[in-house]
Amino acid sequence: MLSPREHFAIRFLRALSGAVCRHRPWFIYPQLLLAGVCVWYTAFSPWHLQFDMSRDNLVGGDKKYHQNYLRFKKEFPLQDDLVVVVESEDAEKNRQFVERLGARLERATNLFTDVVYKGDLKLLGQKALLFIPEPELAELHKTLLDYRPFLDQFTRATNLQALLDLANLQFLNARPETNAENEALVKALPAFERILAQAADSIQRGGTPPSPGIDALFNGGQEAEGQMYVTCARGRIYLLTARARAEDLREDAVAQLRTLVLETQREVSGVNAGITGEPVLEIDEMAQSEKDTSVASASCWCSSSSSMATARSAGASRPTSACWWGWPSPWASPPGSSAISTSSPSPSPPSSSGWPLISASTSSRVTRKSWDGVGPSGKRWTRP
Repeated sequence: MLSPREHFAIRFLRALSGAVCRHRPWFIYPQLLLAGVCVWYTAFSPWHLQFDMSRDNLVGGDKKYHQNYLRFKKEFPLQDDLVVVVESEDAEKNRQFVERLGARLERATNLFTDVVYKGDLKLLGQKALLFIPEPELAELHKTLLDYRPFLDQFTRATNLQALLDLANLQFLNARPETNAENEALVKALPAFERILAQAADSIQRGGTPPSPGIDALFNGGQEAEGQMYVTCARGRIYLLTARARAEDLREDAVAQLRTLVLETQREVSGVNAGITGEPVLEIDEMAQSEKDTSVASASCWCSSSSSMATARSAGASRPTSACWWGWPSPWASPPGSSAISTSSPSPSPPSSSGWPLISASTSSRVTRKSWDGVGPSGKRWTRP
């Protein structure tokens, strides 16, 4: 019998351990079923767990500034900017990079919108001239009038070869006199030089070269180019911004943007380029969180499995434990039981037939209760 002085918790734990050893299926199969239900609920059920990447849920809903921000987002449902940063000591390489990348993003209309990398009038819409001050409009009008003869002559050229053929034809047919056509042709010589320099540079790079732009014609210089493009640090850094077309396309847009940046880097080498922006940070943070969670789960599982294997091997090497390979050991005296001194030999671990092997080498204190048990074959046996 159990000692009446034992605490209830000790008796409960002893009874529970005995039940676990005697009725293993009652405790193993329900746990396996529960684990399967948890996996189904986590990954495949309609209410499966998901990662919430919204930073809005980290801020209290009663904050006034947060409520104002949510109202602003509701009134102007625009996506956050995806920013590409390009850096090098060569401003022409930076320009080539953002021009090539901008052309790729403009073609990917299924993912990107609002691509901005320079203050081109085409990007500002049909009313772009309203953004230009009147003095600059007057100066632009005068410059176009001066270059009109040149533009009228070379507007028929659709490619570089046709442009060079027309230029050679004009030089061959030019008269040795001063007129508007000859002056326009002389003014066009620096423009030809810049166009040919960019053409020679594009031969050394792969991909489709960008258009020389209006700067090659008017020669505004580095300062004018810095005002035309989105630049920092005196042209050492160029920026390009874009937005995902919809909220559910942000991950695809970020992945596609990374791919396009790598493709452009293969064409324009010698630049440092990367992407940033709130969507990029959120996606990278979530990816790192999932990776850390997976590593922590795998480490915990390995540690638990190692501990269980160590405990099981230790239990197998000690036949005097309360359970031997998962079933009651008939030679372990339960604590608190009335021990009876006997000269009977100490029983050995059960044989393959289910009966204990008798060894005459030692003697021990055993009880009738400790002899009762069930062998591996399921036979019930008691002390003789």
